[in-house]
Amino acid sequence: MASLRALHAFSLLARHGRAALAAEKLGVSPSALSHLMRKLESELGATLVNRDGRGLTLTEEGQRLALSLGDAFDRIGEAVDSFKRRGRTELRISTVSTFATRWLIPRLPDFQAGQPDVELLLSASTRMVDLDRENYDCAIRLGTGNWPGVESRLLWQEHLAVALAPGLLKETAPADPAVLSKLRLLHSASRRGDWIRWLEHAGLEHPDTTSGTVLQSRDLAIQAAIAGMGAIVIDRRFVSQELEAGHLVMPDWAVVELDTGYWFVRSPTRTLTRPVAAFRDWLQTAV
Repeated sequence: MASLRALHAFSLLARHGRAALAAEKLGVSPSALSHLMRKLESELGATLVNRDGRGLTLTEEGQRLALSLGDAFDRIGEAVDSFKRRGRTELRISTVSTFATRWLIPRLPDFQAGQPDVELLLSASTRMVDLDRENYDCAIRLGTGNWPGVESRLLWQEHLAVALAPGLLKETAPADPAVLSKLRLLHSASRRGDWIRWLEHAGLEHPDTTSGTVLQSRDLAIQAAIAGMGAIVIDRRFVSQELEAGHLVMPDWAVVELDTGYWFVRSPTRTLTRPVAAFRDWLQTAV
């Protein structure tokens, strides 16, 4: 049987047409490549390359062998790379967009510093993934935690508080939430009820309760608030960096505690691997 290394060398020579480049790709010297070609010819009993002083070129038999080999070594390489990727310590996480962009991603470098060998695959979606059937190791879900068939750990209970650009309060008394009546309310398309809840809790009314500016996501609503387009109600944890930087302020007004929260969830039917356990424990420490 022909040597696989020699066949690989021949395949590289057939592809690149230059002995020096083929030798470089294989990681050997040109003379070693020539030796491999002679070895292959001896094993197959055929002359595969011309040696005419102008380098190594394929004979007719060599061209037939190259055609038969096709992309076999490419496919072998892809298969090995795929196997190596599966062998790495991967952690596949499904989460909701706001949690991912506003809280998780800014803190992930800390997790990676403690788990440098873990390769993260992060997916953000509003859809609730099936942890038994889909290729996720764990998920972050928003809700009340009463999902059947999953192991759940509460990370934090949601709340709603008002945040706005500091420039909107320059000529008003921030101690009085009635100033909101002069400001636009910013809504997230997926959370149209948030302002209604907060205003009812605070005993206030506003013409923008069911209208006003609507943004596709809470992340966009936060950016609009920073730009001074109006006020938002949001969980403080999602704007902590903006508050620290002074891009937003959160007056000492009412805070509405919700019955929903963010949960770490995983399927109890799957083995609790080291990366999953490390991520779970890190989350609970980070929050």
